[in-house]
Amino acid sequence: MRLMIAWRNLFTRPVQNLLTVFVVAATIAMMVIITLLSTGIHNGLVKATEPFDLIVGAKGSPNQLVLNTVFLQDAPIGNIDHAVLEKLNANPLVAAAIPLAFGDNYRGYAIVGADSSIFQHQPKADQQEWLQLAAGRPFSRPWEAAIGAKAARDLGLKPGDEFKSVHGMLAGSQEHEHAQPYQVVGVLQPVNGPYDQAILVSIDSIWQAHEQHEHHQAETTGHESLAAVDAANHEEEHAVTAILVKPKGYSEAMRLYQQFLREPAAQLVFPAQIIVRLFAMLGQGEQVLTTAATVITALGLVIMSLSVYWSALSRTRERAILRALGAGARDIFIIILAEGALLTMIGVLAGSLTGHAVYTLLAGTMQSKTAIALTTGFTLAEGYIIIGGSALGVLAGLVPAFSAYRREIAQDL
Repeated sequence: MRLMIAWRNLFTRPVQNLLTVFVVAATIAMMVIITLLSTGIHNGLVKATEPFDLIVGAKGSPNQLVLNTVFLQDAPIGNIDHAVLEKLNANPLVAAAIPLAFGDNYRGYAIVGADSSIFQHQPKADQQEWLQLAAGRPFSRPWEAAIGAKAARDLGLKPGDEFKSVHGMLAGSQEHEHAQPYQVVGVLQPVNGPYDQAILVSIDSIWQAHEQHEHHQAETTGHESLAAVDAANHEEEHAVTAILVKPKGYSEAMRLYQQFLREPAAQLVFPAQIIVRLFAMLGQGEQVLTTAATVITALGLVIMSLSVYWSALSRTRERAILRALGAGARDIFIIILAEGALLTMIGVLAGSLTGHAVYTLLAGTMQSKTAIALTTGFTLAEGYIIIGGSALGVLAGLVPAFSAYRREIAQDL
């Protein structure tokens, strides 16, 4: 009966109560969004690096190497000699070394040259292959392509279709369009990472395309340039942009890293370690954002508490009438507490649902732009927010409840 009265009381002042629910919901939603974004971005970036135990690339910025190779962003640092790949294949510490070549695109989607071993690559020994086919087959010879799930969907490509790549990394590039078309032979299953928007081709295709590109440039400038290009191509034959290295174990990875410290022409990086460093570099900015979010959240909780408090305090005359009609002080105490609890729980539920909805939209937008899949779902931190917000709302209702319990009804009639 007391709960029924409390529930009906919420409808006597709908505007005031809706405002209280809105404040509670807005506060909870903001906290949930901040928490989910922080966790989701971190987990999404870590997941993207999982297939890349080690990366070997040209000397330069390790961050740029990881951004280009793992996230298909930024320009390649440069190429490394094919001899580095041969040494890695002969190294007893290495389980597999997969060559990668970048530098072309099709309508803004990166073309990644690799050999067929990339389709046997397992991020972990107990996991299935990283790249699996949803339709068609893997490429088996030059000028064949297997399309990432997102790239295939956005570009409308399917097995049997053909397209021509463009030299350069950006969409709309005015660089030379390669004459030889690629034929789509397969479409990959989603990997929930950047390679969903990759176009994988035989690395021989990349070498042949760039040889043709260099010859085309040389023909437009004269025979002397053509001779120079032929010499350069001979020296840099089968160069690769990066090498995805699968070590035989952790100790082997560390020994391999020590070996590459003395390598003059290439560097070896741990992508997961680079991500940790990037987070550390951004730590100061993240700390500022966290501090600002904490202050805003604290203010929101204060406003939420005051809203619940004033909502409960505004009904003193109504409760005095209930006391005059025979309701006991304990009944009034429970009714006031129940009203505050109901308002808080409705606001918390609405805020949690709103927070998840907004986060889902943000995660979808980020995934469409970067193909980085932000993790979703209920988190422990969110549980603390819900419990803490609910408890704070109930506590805010205790003050007017105790006040009404001890107050003489004659003062309010």
